[in-house]
Amino acid sequence: MLGALMGIVLRSTAIRVEVLPARLGDCILVECPRGDGRPWRMLVDGGPPDTWDLLQARLRELPDPVIDVAVVSHIDSDHVGGFLPFLQSPLADAVADFWFNGREHLPDKAATKRSVAQGNSLMAELSASARPRPWNLAFDGGPIETHPEHGFRVLRVPEGPTITVLSPTIKRLTILGAKWHETVERAKRGRAAAAAPDAPLPLVDLRKLADEKTGRDASPANGSSIALLVEYRGASVILGADAFGNVLGAALCQLARSRGTETLPVDAFKLPHHGSQNNITTALIGIAPARHYLVSTNGDTFRHPDDTAIARTVLAGPPGATLWFNYRNRRTKRWADGGLRRRHDYSVRFPDNDVAGSVLELPERP
Repeated sequence: MLGALMGIVLRSTAIRVEVLPARLGDCILVECPRGDGRPWRMLVDGGPPDTWDLLQARLRELPDPVIDVAVVSHIDSDHVGGFLPFLQSPLADAVADFWFNGREHLPDKAATKRSVAQGNSLMAELSASARPRPWNLAFDGGPIETHPEHGFRVLRVPEGPTITVLSPTIKRLTILGAKWHETVERAKRGRAAAAAPDAPLPLVDLRKLADEKTGRDASPANGSSIALLVEYRGASVILGADAFGNVLGAALCQLARSRGTETLPVDAFKLPHHGSQNNITTALIGIAPARHYLVSTNGDTFRHPDDTAIARTVLAGPPGATLWFNYRNRRTKRWADGGLRRRHDYSVRFPDNDVAGSVLELPERP
């Protein structure tokens, strides 16, 4: 009553996004409230192997164990490492559907389906005859990919969100098929930790940083990333995984045109590839302007997020946007400089501590 008298509109949360601290990787929990009291819930990736203890503890805190969708965005150690022990735990029994493009979903049929024998533990766990897991049920057991004509694929969850697949394309799955064995072996080896401490330079000229010429991501694994747009009760978030910027941008352009608009504004955008300059372009940020940009990394190994990528995000994003980092460190805290924020009209949020992660609650919109 008091809120109404003061002209304040109190809105319920439509989408809750929790970016767990998964070191250099991704581990994201998404929830959408529903009328029956139990939220629709999606887990995206499991981070590197040492994320499992944190993920397990977080899942055991949930009031109920059900996960409607568990997504492995692509085969890479910093996304799948913590997912394997999850699959081997009793917690996986409460998952209604696993989304993952395995060897059998790839267009290249020249190679035989030897991936389990080649050490693909993830596929072995999903397809184990003793306890086969529900796998890509929402896609009739087929591949998760964009529509070859429309450039995106829309899935409407009954009494839940609308999910649009923005990546991968059939072309990227074909390339992964040709490199499947090498990709699996690389994921099994993991990544060595960076040898020297990070020593980022001062942030002086963001325009110069944004305009720096950079390459494009060429990793077959990253190109096969499952990237999603989740929309519910007027709220929206893009989960970019490690997808290629040009693939994401093309899908978002076509989706915007299908809705009769030039751009596709969203509430939140989890930036692809941990803020890599090879995946984030000015054009990508411009086609999907967001109120919040999420970065998932502590900078291990590859020193992400790149200054060039964040400069592009700040300059091409809308005024007043917020950068959400799931770690406060020497690389990320420079972006909280007061003069820099005032000059470019953005804000920065950090977690309360190194094990809290970032939690963003997106309100319902008319």
